[in-house]
Order: sequence, then structure tokens, then C-alpha cells
Amino acid sequence: MTEAELSLGSHRRPYWRPGYYLFVFVLVLADLLSKDWAWQFWNLGPQQVFGDWLSWQTLTNPGGVFGLWRGLTLPLTIVRIFAVGLLFWLLGRQARANWKGSATLSLLLAGAIGNLYDNLSAWMPWEGNGEVRDFIRVDLGVQPDWWPDVLPWLFHPWPIFNLADSYISIAFIILIAGLAAVELQAPKPKEAP
Repeated sequence: MTEAELSLGSHRRPYWRPGYYLFVFVLVLADLLSKDWAWQFWNLGPQQVFGDWLSWQTLTNPGGVFGLWRGLTLPLTIVRIFAVGLLFWLLGRQARANWKGSATLSLLLAGAIGNLYDNLSAWMPWEGNGEVRDFIRVDLGVQPDWWPDVLPWLFHPWPIFNLADSYISIAFIILIAGLAAVELQAPKPKEAP
């Protein structure tokens, strides 16, 4: 074993995960194509899909989740760039057997890339103003009688979102519920010379 290999022995080389990266690519493609589709066909105001509870309504979000931090597009873009880098790093260092964690990180990564693409449109040659494109509107109506008054009813309407937001939300629910975990593979022990 060479000296260079020995010095790298304590660092685990990233495991190339083509299946997960293909999954990320397909999810990002679905997000971007659905946004383009919505802006092409549904940019004329709300359009009902299934009764009052699901409709398409295009708008752009200059802030973060649920429209928070409006006007902070540049700082949020920088945070998203770092988040995408961190997620790539985490995905490449998952234990091979941790398919649930890898799939969940893939969802997070696809969502982050989809929204980052929209943010980068302010500085890149593709169309956009740097704001995230949203188009899915869910409205479950007024608070039902059986709903406890102490809990807020957030579904009249739910904030308008996109597929990337859905990926991120699903991944967070999976992680919070303990259905998957991020498990970094331990570094390989140094070999004796």
C-alpha cells in the first residue's frame, strides 16, 4: 500500500449511488416540467381540478417555506446552494444498507435542487425572476366541527406549493416519524504499514 493510500485510509471514499441519483434526476425533472406546464396552461387564475379542494393557481414565492422571509431571495439562494452540497455529501456517505435513509435524502435533495433552479433564474440564462414557482392549491374548507378548537386549522387554504415542496415535506415527515434515519458510514480503520 502506498503512503498516499495510507494517509487516505481514515477517510471513507464516497459510494457512488447511481440508482439514487437517477431517482433525484427523475424527481427534479418532474418538478421542473410540472412548473413549466402550469405556467404554460394555468397562468390565467385559479383552475379547479377536483372540486374546491384541489386547483391549480400559479404564483411565485420570493421567500422560504410558507412564504416566510419574503424579500430574502439572495440569502435563501445561498442557503439552498449549501444545502444541496450538504445533501449530496450526506447521500454519498450513507451506509450501503441504509436504503430508507438514502431514499429520504434523495427526496430532500430533489426538492432542494428544484427550488434552487428557480432561485438561480435571477442570475442564469433561463427564464425567471429568482422566485420559486408554485401552483398546487389545496383547500379542505372551513374547520370541521370535530376539529379541536385549540389546534389551528391550516387547510383553508393550505399555502400554494409545488412538487419540490412536496418532496421536502414528505422527507421531513419520514425523518421526524422515525421511519428513516441518516446513518453515516463509519470511516475505515487505518491499515498498518
